[in-house]
Amino acid sequence: MDHEEEFLSTFFTLITQLCFEKAKESLEKERESCRSTQMGPWGMLLMHLPQIIVAERSYADLGFLHTKNKGFLRKDNSLKTIYEVLKGDLKRVEEMTRGTNIIGATVADVSSQLCQFITARIQLIEFYEKMYHSSIGNKAMKYHELLQVIEGIVETHSLSCSHLALTAIKAALTLECEILLQLTSAQVEIQNWRFLSSLMALYGAQARMSAWEKTLQSKESWKLGFGATFLKANQQPALYQWLVKLRSATLAKCSLYFHTTLSQQASPGEMRNIMSKQNIDYYHKIQSFQRKWDLLAVLIIFDARDAENSGSGYQHPDRETESVEEFSIVVGCPSVFLQKPSVHWDNIKKGIKEHSELVNMDKIIYIKSAKNVHTNSCSYAMTNIDPKMTLVVAYESGKQKDKDSHIVTFMTDLSTQLRCNKIYESLKLSK
Repeated sequence: MDHEEEFLSTFFTLITQLCFEKAKESLEKERESCRSTQMGPWGMLLMHLPQIIVAERSYADLGFLHTKNKGFLRKDNSLKTIYEVLKGDLKRVEEMTRGTNIIGATVADVSSQLCQFITARIQLIEFYEKMYHSSIGNKAMKYHELLQVIEGIVETHSLSCSHLALTAIKAALTLECEILLQLTSAQVEIQNWRFLSSLMALYGAQARMSAWEKTLQSKESWKLGFGATFLKANQQPALYQWLVKLRSATLAKCSLYFHTTLSQQASPGEMRNIMSKQNIDYYHKIQSFQRKWDLLAVLIIFDARDAENSGSGYQHPDRETESVEEFSIVVGCPSVFLQKPSVHWDNIKKGIKEHSELVNMDKIIYIKSAKNVHTNSCSYAMTNIDPKMTLVVAYESGKQKDKDSHIVTFMTDLSTQLRCNKIYESLKLSK
């Protein structure tokens, strides 16, 4: 490996390890030693590397989504603009150095492939922005659309940045893209109640996050907000921390939707211990609310109409598909409701069928059943958490006048948490 390639390899390894000060020092030494050739191809490339340090530091700190106070006629200094300007500069370096000499050829190749890397960065910034804007106002996250976008980014850049000197940043870029792909895929699979594919996507995300974490060797302090420095125990960059938060929220949701299946693999005590370690123990939250207000049941119902390969377990692809009920109880408290849904089950299924507007996920719908020989008059409050997942609270009408308001609050809060909108909204930090 030539001196130039060796320097670039070390420089970009430091960048991926978040050792920005060391990268800066290394760059300054190299520029000092090359003063006599600073107008040559190598000097031209070195001149633009400081901007990569600035941009990558800001990117890792979620700088692309920080709100800025923009004044009239003030220059746009957003991170996306910084990358775009840098890309233009590197394109010019490539054009001016290609075909000059051996060093010029290396500089041209590296400049060209750095442009590919920067293009990926810009596309990822746009993807994060899309996730953020999709989450505002507790709107239903369109995970299928997001999945298509991140799949496109992964495919586009699968063969980019192949130069040996860029191995480190290519590896980090690939891990980040694949983590986003796996977590978005997990959301799609969980929404559609697919057990094995949900677990595989979550495992895939965790494996890649562990691999990425090993490359983050920075001992430098990370700062957010008003100069507050992260404690030593939490020195990972804001971007990585956010991905950890997203994975934890997705895992907690998965643990709820497949609680029945998972609880069959462990004792009640083990299951409680596992669930208590989740970001939020949703099952305990539902169970406690049902008991506190003496509700007939709190249920999450999956609408299996037009669904493919869904269910709480795994079916071998070569096995003939069994007939599937139109609706399945994903979560039921009390658990006895799972074995004997009783007369309420028909009322609930009928209510979901008759109220197609539930799919809009923007309101709570109430259905009442008259008193009969088997039951007292009952009310059913329904709202959709996900397009095919309906949260249902069944309770006897007329008991405790203030119960309705507590049910509304509970259903709204639970739906908001399970949709993970707040996690995506937290991408944007005020500075």
